Amino acid sequence: MARKPRVEYAGAFYHVICRGNQRQVIFRSDSDRKYYLERLEEYRQRHGFNVYAYVLMSNHVHLLIQTGEVALSRIMQGLQLKYTRYYNRKYKKVGHLFQGRYKAILCDRQAYLLELVRYLHLNPGRMRAPMDPWKYKWSSHAAYLGKSGSVRIDTSAVLGELNRSVGQARRAYLRFMAEGKGAGHQAVYYDVWDQRILGDKNFVEQIDKKIRSEREIELPGPRAKLSKLLRLTAQAYRVAERDLVRPGRQRRWVKSRAALVYLAREWGRASVKEIGRRLHRDPSIISRLYAAYAADRDPNKERLLAKQLER
Repeated sequence: MARKPRVEYAGAFYHVICRGNQRQVIFRSDSDRKYYLERLEEYRQRHGFNVYAYVLMSNHVHLLIQTGEVALSRIMQGLQLKYTRYYNRKYKKVGHLFQGRYKAILCDRQAYLLELVRYLHLNPGRMRAPMDPWKYKWSSHAAYLGKSGSVRIDTSAVLGELNRSVGQARRAYLRFMAEGKGAGHQAVYYDVWDQRILGDKNFVEQIDKKIRSEREIELPGPRAKLSKLLRLTAQAYRVAERDLVRPGRQRRWVKSRAALVYLAREWGRASVKEIGRRLHRDPSIISRLYAAYAADRDPNKERLLAKQLER
């Protein structure tokens, strides 16, 4: 399904994920990683943004960035392009190195900064062949222990949350890291509103007010499980539940099925794979149904469903 435009403004805090095109390796050597970090620091100085954390894996990168006056899109475009040119020249390659579009989740810094720093730093331990996050060279973990590196990391916000004393804050940070070890992938950090925003409803409303003159955000709808949305959507469109999940192509149920797909994604936070499995349809069809309803939504039906979910 089509991605929505990025939400950008001065002071925005993002979790950025950049993956290799078709999951290809983007760092073949330590010198590649060092070059990428040097360019990250170069752009940090040039564009005046803060880096709170990073981790470089073989085929992807995680960054926690808070922008200044320069938009994230300009920062990442320059960084990605410069590294791609270096990589292609060094390894005699052509074409795209990174996946078409990096993922940038606008986050509530106050609510998620501490947890996201830990999540990034523990990433090496979540790989199929786990590495020790405490000894992994290519993350910003060491910066939180007072060690310098290629990139200047803003550690004060996180350490300040843990203790006023820097020494005690660093010890608290290590305890906090240890508490999260072995937690595995945390889907909650990708469970976003409006395809772009990690935060509660109040945070989304604040962002909407901040940028409304430029690009309106769709405010969060009610939360509901797919099974409940299936039942209520069937009632609202006066069809049987079994008809919405029946295999095959039946045109008379396309509109109601498309509405269910859209609401399951936006209100139920269900994945395309999960919806496809429940409706007995390929992910590509689920994406088309989502796009079809998004282009011609029924606000009256949505208000009715929202009221029923609030009961």
